[in-house]
Amino acid sequence: MKVCARPDPGGHGSLSPMTKSLRFLLLLPCIAAIGAEARATNQLGSEPSAFLKSFASSPVNWMPWGEAAIARAKAEQKPVFVFVGSFTSELAGAMRRQTFANAKSSDWLNKNFVCVIVDRDERPDVAAQYEGFVGSLKQMTGWPLNVWLTPDFQPYEGATYLSPSEDWGAPGFLKLANEALSAWKTNPASCRKRATDSIAQMAPIPSSPAGPWNPDKLRSRLATDAAAWRATFDPVQGGFGDVPRGLEPELVRFMLLQSADDKVAAQKTLRAIAASAVRDPLDGGFFRHASDGAWHIPYQQKTVTDQARVALAFLAGAEGPDAASFGECARGALDYALTRLSHPDGTLASSEDATGDEFARYYAWSAAEIDAALGPDAAAFKSAHGVEAAGNVPAGDDPSSIFAQKNLLRSTAETSPALRAAAARLLAVRDQRGSLPRDDRATAGAHGLMINALARAGLQLNEPRYLEAAHRILDAVTRDFVVSPDGALRRFKGSETPAYADDYAALALGCRGLARAAKDDKAMELSGKFLQQLDSRFYDASSSSYFGAGASPGPGFFVRPFTAGDPPSVESLALLAHSQNSKQVASTLLQFLEDSSAQAPGDQLLAMQIFGTR
Repeated sequence: MKVCARPDPGGHGSLSPMTKSLRFLLLLPCIAAIGAEARATNQLGSEPSAFLKSFASSPVNWMPWGEAAIARAKAEQKPVFVFVGSFTSELAGAMRRQTFANAKSSDWLNKNFVCVIVDRDERPDVAAQYEGFVGSLKQMTGWPLNVWLTPDFQPYEGATYLSPSEDWGAPGFLKLANEALSAWKTNPASCRKRATDSIAQMAPIPSSPAGPWNPDKLRSRLATDAAAWRATFDPVQGGFGDVPRGLEPELVRFMLLQSADDKVAAQKTLRAIAASAVRDPLDGGFFRHASDGAWHIPYQQKTVTDQARVALAFLAGAEGPDAASFGECARGALDYALTRLSHPDGTLASSEDATGDEFARYYAWSAAEIDAALGPDAAAFKSAHGVEAAGNVPAGDDPSSIFAQKNLLRSTAETSPALRAAAARLLAVRDQRGSLPRDDRATAGAHGLMINALARAGLQLNEPRYLEAAHRILDAVTRDFVVSPDGALRRFKGSETPAYADDYAALALGCRGLARAAKDDKAMELSGKFLQQLDSRFYDASSSSYFGAGASPGPGFFVRPFTAGDPPSVESLALLAHSQNSKQVASTLLQFLEDSSAQAPGDQLLAMQIFGTR
């Protein structure tokens, strides 16, 4: 059984308010420098990645992943330290501010290691191989990743998040880094052997495809996993699993297609989210998840992919008495993406982030602030959105008193023109608080997910504006992401980085959805091209699996990594997009589920459900 690392919002987990407050109070360790060395300016200032740019002022002499870093390590015969994180990873940001901002420890790192940094959104192939290594070596999952390599880029030590000092009974960063350096200096042959052994233990590629497709086995497995998920359902507050409480949009969609009891649980979860603080009542967007079981304390990030996924979940549940309110939730998510995360050229930004210390109260309000902004309309607004005179965040959930006397607004399932007008006025006031940090580059795949959600909304809600928006984004993709007539893609607008498997699969799915909603032959043709690229670049017939890198990943890779990235996974998207290899992939995935005791995630279950019933 894998032991999960302390969860990180950048990896779809969260920190409790108490843990977060302790993070604010951590003192940087005073570590004596080992030698003295002038620090070179790191090479990140001109990088397009928002994550890498955030490290540009670090005293660590970071190099971006690439052949230059590999060549330097081999030339200097130094061990390599690789740090893998993302813009939305709070714990990666914590390490930047605490561990890597310490001048003495940075001097020590610069002297003894070649330090390489990786944006896992920009290089999911690199991130996937190190995720697999740390999982195999330490039975831990989570982000960020800290990995130590030989000069030949073979990994021999690694971990997930490491605090600046020892806590939770686990070693701190400097302790593990010292151990890795000592191991290399005293016995490099042993480090190389450990790397070889660790790589050999990583999950082997299946030698042959799974057996023939078995629909009965599929139905049995889906029923088993639905029952397992239903056992984690919170009948009082809605939601599945433990806190932090995730939105789980693919799981909700899957449960809506199962038994009557499963559907009730899914609908109750959607109602809970609709009337929660995770749904922003001012701009309509959805935060990533809640830190508490009551959905009262949102994790203050919003991403474009989450808006698309959540909109699809509400559209799937919009029937009967829930049709109107769930439709409004879907509109809110999509309108937020189109107004707050869109560029004038039709491309999309990835996310906005208010998790930094300076933005901790960005979404919070005192009752007096609302009174001043809304005047005679304040009373009705405060009543509808859970505002209390003394604040609505319990002290037990706010040990550092960040939200003392403050309120985190909760949405309401029922609204009115007066409440919407008041929300618009309050949003204008909130916008005066300044701009939030934003990752302005969404991947090609994120554009595909949004196209699919807009197409579904335009058709189901009978709103042509969403179909128009989907066409506008597809035009931008065709202009800025497609690099050849046969459908080859780049990962980001203006980047030379080629697209990855999830990009091709998500855009194939989005184009197919738009083609069906708008009867668009051009979109259907593009979908076919993207699927052909997906299959030719990333599909391995011998294992009936999609990989996160091509057949020859290039220098620095010790394995060809399986897919990694934001859900839905590429296997699921390949099924949903009806790849020509979907039956083989489904058989392999089903065989894997049968051979393991693992409870399948919602995206895989949804894909298998749709595949099995088409």
